This record gives sequence, C-alpha cells and structure tokens, in this order.
Amino acid sequence: MARVVRVSVFGAVTVSCDGREVSGRALGGRRARLALVALALAEGPLSADRLAAIIWAGQQPPTWQAALRGVIRSLRTALAVAGTDGVIVTAPSGYALAPGIEVDLSQAASTLRAANALAEQGRHEAALQVAEPVAQLSGEQLLPGEDAGWLDGCRTQADAVALEALELVARSAGALGDHHRAAEAGRRAAAASPLDERAHRILIRALHRGGDRGGVVLAFEACRATLADQLGVDPAPETVEVYLAAIGAAGTTGTARLPQQALPFFGRETELAALAAAISEPGLVTVTGPGGVGKSRLTLQVTTSAVLPGGKSWVSLAPVSQDELVASTVAMAIGLPVGTEDAASLLAGHFAPLGRALLVLDGCEAVVDGTASLVTSLQALCPLLSVLVTSRRPLAAEAETVIGIEPLPVPDVADLAASAQVRLLADRARHGGGQLVVDETTGPFVAELCRRCGGLPLALELAAAQLAAMSLPDLLDHLPALVEQGQDWLRGVAESSYAMLDPDEATVFRRFGVLDGYVTLPLIKDVVADEAIPPVRIVRILRELTARGLLAVDRSGPRWRYHQNDDLHRLACELLDERSEAHPMTERLAEVVMRIIPAEPSAPPEPYLEPVGEVLPQIRSLLAAAIDGRLDADSGLELAFRLHRYWAATNVAEGRFWLSRLLASAVPESSRQAHATFALGYLSYWSGDTAAAARELELAVRLLSGQTDIFAARAQVYLGGLLDDMDRGDDALDYIRQSIEAVRPFGVNLQVAAAMGMGCVLAERADATAAGYAFEAIELCRSGGSPEQLAATLPTAAMVCWQVGDLARARDYVAEAMPLLGDSRRIARVVLLTVAAALALADGDLAAAIEFGTIADTEGTELGIDRELPLARCIVARALLSHGDEAGAAAKAIEAIAAARSLTFSYPLAVCLETAALVCLAHGIGDQVAARTLFAAAAVIRERGPRPGPATLRKAVVEGRAALGQASARRAAGEGEESGIAAAVDLAVAVLGSRTGAACEVKAR
Repeated sequence: MARVVRVSVFGAVTVSCDGREVSGRALGGRRARLALVALALAEGPLSADRLAAIIWAGQQPPTWQAALRGVIRSLRTALAVAGTDGVIVTAPSGYALAPGIEVDLSQAASTLRAANALAEQGRHEAALQVAEPVAQLSGEQLLPGEDAGWLDGCRTQADAVALEALELVARSAGALGDHHRAAEAGRRAAAASPLDERAHRILIRALHRGGDRGGVVLAFEACRATLADQLGVDPAPETVEVYLAAIGAAGTTGTARLPQQALPFFGRETELAALAAAISEPGLVTVTGPGGVGKSRLTLQVTTSAVLPGGKSWVSLAPVSQDELVASTVAMAIGLPVGTEDAASLLAGHFAPLGRALLVLDGCEAVVDGTASLVTSLQALCPLLSVLVTSRRPLAAEAETVIGIEPLPVPDVADLAASAQVRLLADRARHGGGQLVVDETTGPFVAELCRRCGGLPLALELAAAQLAAMSLPDLLDHLPALVEQGQDWLRGVAESSYAMLDPDEATVFRRFGVLDGYVTLPLIKDVVADEAIPPVRIVRILRELTARGLLAVDRSGPRWRYHQNDDLHRLACELLDERSEAHPMTERLAEVVMRIIPAEPSAPPEPYLEPVGEVLPQIRSLLAAAIDGRLDADSGLELAFRLHRYWAATNVAEGRFWLSRLLASAVPESSRQAHATFALGYLSYWSGDTAAAARELELAVRLLSGQTDIFAARAQVYLGGLLDDMDRGDDALDYIRQSIEAVRPFGVNLQVAAAMGMGCVLAERADATAAGYAFEAIELCRSGGSPEQLAATLPTAAMVCWQVGDLARARDYVAEAMPLLGDSRRIARVVLLTVAAALALADGDLAAAIEFGTIADTEGTELGIDRELPLARCIVARALLSHGDEAGAAAKAIEAIAAARSLTFSYPLAVCLETAALVCLAHGIGDQVAARTLFAAAAVIRERGPRPGPATLRKAVVEGRAALGQASARRAAGEGEESGIAAAVDLAVAVLGSRTGAACEVKAR
C-alpha cells in the first residue's frame, strides 16, 4: 500500500506518515518551518528567489543561494530522520512538495465539499461530524506570530473555509432540531469574522430557526453597530432581508418565551425577595392582587433573573374564557402537538424530563378551575417543576404558596422623591414626553394623585401618560368624580383616560378588544378601520393611544407590534359588549383572517405558513369563539377546514383538537360540517387513528352524497387506504378502483392520489405491480401536475418501490425528492426520510440509516404523524443492531412497539415484533424462546392481511426463523390470537427492557 504523507500547516507545523510524525523545532528551526509552509501553501513550485524572500523577508544575505540550500538540506534531514523523507523535491529554478503530498488546508476544502454533499442528501448528523473539525480552523492558526504579507491570502482562504463550515454546522444542527448548537456555531462565526456580514447572517438564521426573536434583534443590532464603528457603513440589503424575514416570522414558533421588559421596575423589594425565594423550590406559587397592582410585572422581574436548568415558559391565559381550554392553550403556546389526547398529560410528559423548570401562567382569574386542574396534574407528575400563577384570587389548590401583592403604600409627603410611586410616575411621565417636578409647590398635588390612583402601578402609568397633555391640578380636576365613587381604582383611572379620547380614538381602543396578543399595524388597519375611520388615520390614533398608556408597542423589530395590557383589554371587551359591537367585530376579524389564508383548502401550505403564523393567536381566538357561540359556527368550521393542510404541515394534533371540538359544538348537518369532517378525517388518517379517520371520512362522504364534490372524491381515496389498514384488503382494492373512477372529473392531482392509493395497498401485499402504479402517479405529476404535487408524491412512490423490492427506482425517487423537500417539516419529508433510511440499511450504510431514521422519528413525532413512527424506529433499531449497538437497538425496538401499540390498526406491530425477535437473537440477550414467540405473533398479524412485509426487511426474518427451526408460525401462536399478541408485546418489552436496563412503558390499545 502506498504511503500517505500529510503536512499540517495549522498550529504546530507537522509532517506525518504511517503513524510517525515530526513537528515544531524538530523540523529544523523557524526558517525550515517557513520554507515547508511556503511550499505547502504554494499552488506549484516556488522559485529559489521567491522562497528566499519569504524566509528572510526581503533582507536576504549576500550568499542567500547557499543559505537557502542549507535550509532545504536541514529540512530534508529532519524529515528523513522521522521516516518522512522525499517530501521536498527540486524543481526547475526552485523547490516544490513531492506529488501526492496532502496538505491540511487543501484537504479542509475537499472535506467541506464532502460534508456539503452529505447535507444535501439529508444526512445532517454525518455532515456535522465531517464539518466540525473544519469549523475549528482559522487563519490565525497559520504560523501564529509571523507577520508576513505572503500569508494574508492563505489566512483569508482558511477563514473562508472555516466560515463555510460553521454555516454548514449551523444549518445541519438546525435541521436536526439542535438549535443551541446551531446558534453557538453562528456566534462563533460572528466572533471570528465580525466584519463579514455572511457570518452575522449565519447567526441570525440560526437564532430565527430556534425561535429566539430577541436574539435575532440583538444579533442584527450588533452587526449594524460593528459595521458602523469599523467601516462606517450600514448592513447590506441581503443582511437586512435575512433579518426582516427572521423577525417577521418569529411569531410563528410555538415557544412560550418570557415577554420583553422595556421599562424600569420600581419598589416591591420585599415582594421580589419573597417571590424569588418561593420559586427557588419546586411547587405552586400564586401571585394575587387586584387588577393593575403589577402582578405580571413583578413576576416578570423575578423570572427574568431566575436561573433554572430546565428553562422558563410564559403563557398568558387572559384571552381564555373556558376552563376546559386551559391545558390545550398552554400546550399549543409551548408548541406541543395537542390533539384528541389529554393535554395535561402531554404537558407533564414535556416538563417531567426537564427537571428544574418554570412555567408561568399569567392572568388566570377567568379560568381558575381549569388552571387549578392543570396545575394539580403537573404537580403529580413533575416533582421538580415550579408553576408560577398570577391571578386576582388564589387557585385554592393543594400545597399552594400565595404571595399577595398590595397596592403601593401612600407616599410620605415629607419624602416624596424616595417613594416608589413617585419614581414610577416621574419615569413614565418622562417616557411619554412629559415631566413631573416635585417641589414644595407641586408636592401636595403629587401626593393627592398617588392617593387617587390607589397605589396601583398601572393606574399611575395611565395618569403619568396624561401629564404630557395637562398639568397636575388639571389632571386632578379630571379624576375625582370618576375615582372616588367606587372601589375599582384602576377602572376609574382607565375610564378617565378613555373619556379623554375623541370618538375615533375611543372606537379604535374598543375594537382592539377583539385582537389578542401582539398585533402588527397591517392587521390592525384591516380589522379596526372602516369608512368613518380610514386606514390612513390609524397610525396617528395608535400613537395617541400609546402616548396615553392605553396601548403598548414593541419596537424591537422592523415591524412594530401593539398590544393591550390584560386589564385594559378586559375594559375594551366590556365596552364592546356594552355597545353590542363584540359580535360584529369578531365577524370582521374572521373576514380579515379568511383573506389571509388561501380560499382553496387543498392549496400547498408552504406559501402561507408565515402569514398564517403571524395571525395564529387571532385564529385560535376565533376558533374558541366559534366553540362558545361568540362567532357563527359555520365561520369557525370554514376557517378550520381551510387550515387543514396548514396543520398537516405544522401540527396535525392541533388541527384535530380544534376540528373535533368545533364539530362537537356545531349544529348537525350544517352547511360546513361535511368539509370540516373530511378535514378531521384527513388529519386523523395521518395521526394513525384509523377507526376515527374511517368514521369521519365515511360521514363526510355520506354528507356529500349526491354532490359532485372534490373532497368527497378525496375521502374515497383515503377510505381505500383505511380499509387496508383494517386488514380488509379485497374491500380496499375495490374501494380504490371505485375512487379511481370518482376522481376523473377533478384533474391530475386527485388522479395521482388515487394511483398512489392503489400502489400503497398492493405494496403492502408485496405485489410487484405496485411499482407500476407508483410510476404512473409520478408520470402524471410530470405531465400535468404541479411541482408541489411532485414533491409530495415522490416519497410515497419511493416507499412503494422499496416495499416491493424495486430498489433502483426507489433510490431515483429519493434522490429527486431530497432537494425538493429540503429541510421543510411536513408529512412528505417524514415519509422520504423513512424510505431513505430503509434504502441505506439495504445498502449496508448503517450510519446513514441511523441518521435518516432518527430524523424521521423526531420530525414525525413533532408533527404528530404517528403512523410513520413504527417503521422508522424499526429501521433505526436494525441498523443499530447491525452496527453492534445491541442496547441501543433494544431501546429503539421498545420505542417502535410503543408507537405501534398507540395506533388503532395492528399490522405495523408485525415489523416491530420481528425486529424485537432479531434483537433477542443477538449475542448478549440470546433468548431463543422469546424470539420464537415474537416471530410467531408477528406471523399471525401478517397472515391477516396477508402482508409479508417489505422485501429488504424479510431476509433477516427468514434467516432468524430458519435458525430457530420454526416450522409453523401459526401453530406456534396457539389459540387466542389477540391475547397471544398482547402477551408477545409484554414479553418483548420485558426481555428488551432487561437489556437496556431502563423502565419501559408501552401504551395499550
């Protein structure tokens, strides 16, 4: 075998070959190292005079020719002693490295190309392993301490390669969901190349993908400040575009981050200390007090500085009016796939593994019972979780620590300046453009104003905002009659501020009550403007409301976002109700939202993911309003129906949650019921709930009977697959044949779906003609379908071809689909990654099989695509087993069984039991009795179809059974098939669990 000689020019200069190396001073001193690096970095031979100029930096000795020969001779001698002779050869008029010598800088570039190729194939874990060493390089590591112009170009090249590697690390880590690693790579890039805007763009994109909107803003501001200070320029348009895209889409993420705190906090030292101490231990803490007393601000002040390893989540429950929606609202805000399952259990499953974590539930007074129920469930299952609640009254839950917040004390007239109330007044007045002067003349007025605000910080802020427009005595003249008649100090001050608005300003304030959360100006204009208040006036009105403290504005991004304090929002809603404006405004909001989402419910979801994400709080508010009767039921059903593909691309479970509740509360046989029922069945199909999907789609077909409706035809296509899931193969084929006729009037897309449906049913039965149907579907896409349809169909076609053993065609389809689907998170990509893992396993590329399968598992779990999880996990388990990781294979096989048992159809359990049997046969478990039982139970399931299983997975099963001498699987299974299969599942979990040493739980059907 030819020897490979490598020269490393980074850090300590080193030459290595066959395990031997020589570096540093052993190479013969500084001049020898300079000569070696210069030759290594040169693109060809270096002339003697050029090499001498590098070594002696323009001050060559008179006899430099002889001196240069001496340097080369000493370098050759040092290399020969280490067994790496022949590295330097004499060239015409100079010297060069011998052919075939590898130099690490050149190798870094080729290594990076290989990493990029892996990433393009979707193998992000492998790409990270290859790219990370390259990302550690920098130009400063090239001959550190040497200040020579000839090195500048090489150092720039090294920095460029390292920056590209960091970009790849950030991109691949983000694709794997490791957003911390992605952001860290971005920070390394920005720190290493602060004047290179590409580095800042890497960081901004990484933070955006991780949902860190605040981090995006800070990163862009740091970029802008650096460029201004060092170069006197603004960021390039490309950087601004990346930033705007990131900040605009930041609201689409499901993370429940702490709100930003823009203004200073005053006083409450005792309460701050008490609350900080209370949340230092797990348990429930409720901060109580009247409206406007500052419960949320106090909570935010404490939680912002609290350090909890498991993280902090903040969810506002102020918009929630129904106790039964509390748990699901919290789960959706955090980004969990809440569906028809118990949302409280889902939340417990999220928080329990985090350890010491904090959940803040803000503004719970309207849903105390629902909040108490959720907290009780979390306390039982998450012993290390701290739950911090703000409410006007306690939850009355077990082991609740209540911290009551009283109004700020009446200030001492003799020392007004030291009062927290006065400091707050002065700060907010200054923030609003006014000024509060406290002296002997104004002191009594200031003290009286504090008294009339009842010590409530929000009331003080509202009063301070009015000081920009009137004097203290004038403000006091305006307050007495409104405040002193009742006990609600905040309401009195808020109504006094409202009373000072002109009619249009008052109208906009009231109408803001229909908007939830942070809202952008375009949406506000669309909702609150009308013929009397044209959109052009809205900006001035918002400025006035903000100046008066009746609105708040977040100016941190390129598009300002407005919101109302919870107490002011309640006032706005009450004013809407008093004027009978609530229902018309809710309908108007629904109309605006309907214009944002596509009118065609089957349209591809990608183009409107961001616009829908921007208004997602309003969508959820409208759907809740339709459930409790504040919005017409048909409007809610239509909205949910048109969003079903959005949910399929983002959160299948949330779609099922809303649709199931809307349909439960809808009037039977309503005009929108049939389409909404189809949408629910569509999402139930992908979540693996076969029984529910079949029931829902059959109802949709029945409701649409006698109509030429495209969704009735779609329902028939899916019903064919569902009958197949229920082991009614002949009925499924008959149904799909009927659906092929039913879809003919509706164009290529549905014809493709019907052809693929036939292919899928045949593939499950190992019928080779299935590949022909897959080919037909793809050719239909190419001839008359859309690019979106092709991207969505290729993964299923690849899966069909893999199942029946047409691996060449399956590989072609996977290769074509990978760049089309990229890093998108959607059903088609999960299918694609699963079949890519299966093909890699068939090819013996175990690392790729593990990586693809793991990503498919992760993304399928996040999206709620439960029906794809058993196969993906089994492929990973078999790859781990072939790789020699028996414990990992056992753990993954248990996860596969759990996923299969959560489905309402049985056949995915067969491949899980076969995989478990193969793990049992491996060295380290060796339980042949268990393997025999598991193979037998799997065979019973397969014979129901009949479903022999994918061709490439059958070989190992046949060999395993042969090794056991298993003659008749059916006979081995014995009587009582269902109980026998259940017993086999329990056996598999017990045997594999003993191998992993972990307690495992499998959900029973």
